[in-house]
Amino acid sequence: MEGKEIYYVPYFHWGSKFNAGYKAKNDVEIIFESAKFKRVDIFKKASDSNSRIFSLSRLISLYLKRNFANNAIVFFQNGTGLDLLIAPALRKAFKNAKRCIVIHDIESIRLARSIDFTREKLVFSNFTHAVCHSKKMADYIKEKLGYKGKIYILGLFDYILDTPVYERVMSKTLPSLGKYVISFAGNLSKSTFLKKIIKEVNPLNYTVYLYGKGYDGDTKDGVLEYKGVFHPDELPYKIEGHFGLVWDGEEVNGISGTVGHYLKYNSPHKASLYIVSGLPLIVWKESAIYETVKEYNIGFGVNSLKEIDEILSKVSEKDYQVWRENTIKLGKKLASGENVKEIINRILSK
Repeated sequence: MEGKEIYYVPYFHWGSKFNAGYKAKNDVEIIFESAKFKRVDIFKKASDSNSRIFSLSRLISLYLKRNFANNAIVFFQNGTGLDLLIAPALRKAFKNAKRCIVIHDIESIRLARSIDFTREKLVFSNFTHAVCHSKKMADYIKEKLGYKGKIYILGLFDYILDTPVYERVMSKTLPSLGKYVISFAGNLSKSTFLKKIIKEVNPLNYTVYLYGKGYDGDTKDGVLEYKGVFHPDELPYKIEGHFGLVWDGEEVNGISGTVGHYLKYNSPHKASLYIVSGLPLIVWKESAIYETVKEYNIGFGVNSLKEIDEILSKVSEKDYQVWRENTIKLGKKLASGENVKEIINRILSK
């Protein structure tokens, strides 16, 4: 890295600071800042808050700026809502340098709209390097979006914590009496399958704890219990349970539609939340994150939520402790930002 000029564009996030998108982008920026990368300020702070607003004058200045050095590199996180304006300006300013896009979402898969396909194809063409979630996502941006640059697969986003939670999570063991607790965190309003757990799944061996905003369905003590909403930086210290569930959509018997299709490519940030909280994962077997679960041996996969009861009835104390120890080991890496740091170092060393 010696002698290289390294820059980053401060992130811009639409929506609440209580959702996963904010935490993921903020953590990547923390890593950029800790490495002393230089800022390319396209956004400025609003006068009455800590939020950021777009500055057209700054974007024009960047576009008109002389080229940065050939050995420079700039990092940009997608999902600003203005990517189509910013990406060409970065290509102009960093014409002969490396330009790396850190992908948080692929909207042409997630929303399945043709306008997103066209927009993302244009945006990604401005970058020489890309960081994406999974091999399947890498194949998609190459084969469907025509991306020609170098691709690095992240696997899991980091989930930076100021204070480790491992003393608390190490005390959790299998329930000698009673039930397992499976936690689900996120935007509860879009996870409508939750409303079907009581009647269609009716779990015997576990209780589901819900964390987040937007749930308006029924709850039932010992089956489905709502535990409140917490800021993403606070949630790892509040969440309870033996497992974290990665699921989405409307159904308990598999995942269908665009939501299910997206999980085949995406690495949900909630998986990183569960891992740093010391919770092994329960995931859909057709999801991209299932490969990570198998690689690190940090939980199990199912085709339907109705399979969980039977699997849990056969889990031994030893099985669970292995999953938990592996989860805590991986969680330490994610909590300190090591996953993103490793990818950055690989890009800079080339």
